[in-house]
Amino acid sequence: MVHLSRKHNDRDLHRLIQQSLQEIPDFENRVEVVGRINKIHQGIWHDNYCFFIRSQNLPVGQNEQAYVLRLLQQRYKWQQGSQSRDRLVGEAETLRALMISDFAHPTPELVSIVKGNDLEPIGMIETALPGVSLDRFRDRSTLKRIGQVAANVHHLDTELFTHLSNCKTRTQHIQVQLGKIDADLFAEFPLAVQVRDWIASYAPTDDGCCVLHGDLLPQNLLLNWQISSDAERQVSVVDWEMTQIGDPAYDLAIVSRGNRKVLGVNNGLQVLLDDYANFGGRKISMADVRVHELLLVMHWLNESWREYQESAPRGHGPEFYEEQLRSLFRRTTNRSVR
Repeated sequence: MVHLSRKHNDRDLHRLIQQSLQEIPDFENRVEVVGRINKIHQGIWHDNYCFFIRSQNLPVGQNEQAYVLRLLQQRYKWQQGSQSRDRLVGEAETLRALMISDFAHPTPELVSIVKGNDLEPIGMIETALPGVSLDRFRDRSTLKRIGQVAANVHHLDTELFTHLSNCKTRTQHIQVQLGKIDADLFAEFPLAVQVRDWIASYAPTDDGCCVLHGDLLPQNLLLNWQISSDAERQVSVVDWEMTQIGDPAYDLAIVSRGNRKVLGVNNGLQVLLDDYANFGGRKISMADVRVHELLLVMHWLNESWREYQESAPRGHGPEFYEEQLRSLFRRTTNRSVR
């Protein structure tokens, strides 16, 4: 296999792609990457590259098909280890399951798992999908599309996704998220104790878990402008690495994140909830989403506090997230908090 440095060069990427594809019977041996490999959206865990291939053995359509190489980032200690590789393999299984599901939106098709010198997975190759990221359109129409996608994701058949981490109840999902927070955080921040106790006492009214995308932010939704009319335009869904089975309110909280305006829309969370319900989503209340928003901010506070303990801050300090948590908890409970 090709040895890759932390800074990937074009020649090594060409060789890595061609060697990976040549191991697949459909592509056989005579395949080459055409032109440059273009770096596209970079996520927290992946470097992503778009490319085209050419082969005499492929149908015309496949020669014209664009592909994406997703390579695990290894720049920082927190990006390394088995967790990121396990998530990569899980995403590959999710893409396979989506191909045999009745999901209403286009998704990437898995082509190949890419392995490194030690034969451990370091990335994947998947088909690229046409469209423009909805991150360019942070407005009311994007909220509506997110509500539609979320409702459709939550109706996927869980029996097709047995490889996913699985919470049996929505309450269990909440408890698992609480359990990931350092116990020492609560000794340092009395506000965190109030929030923890309130969350622990909360139980969703409807306890049905479902498939979650886990990261339904606008950048993971692509609007296909090649289709002529707005009504017919399809929204494709990419980046399934955070998929799990759990509380449907979690998917909406990932979008709203405790913001007063969601994607710049006044009363955006209620708008998102209404759109989600109109598209046949699960029974979710405002309070259900607020619980997961509070958990998100608690996790950000925990991460920031831990980094400052280690003298390795990468963003806002703990006081920023403490104030964000205080404001959100006040709005959630409509009471004064210290």
